[in-house]
Amino acid sequence: MSESEGPWQHPFQTAFRASLLLLGTVIALNLTVACLRPLLPWLIGMLVLAAVIWVVVAVVRLRRSQW
Repeated sequence: MSESEGPWQHPFQTAFRASLLLLGTVIALNLTVACLRPLLPWLIGMLVLAAVIWVVVAVVRLRRSQW
């Protein structure tokens, strides 16, 4: 019977794969931030608008339910 190879059988290969995964994650995050930076004011504006609408609807429903 042969032993199944675990990740600790090859520590350098495991460390190399982990560092590649980390590098890929950093690159993807950097690209995402770079692409979303021009849209950030619009996204924040939409979030604020949605929050204001939600508060207005909640206040109107609260005032109508009291009668």
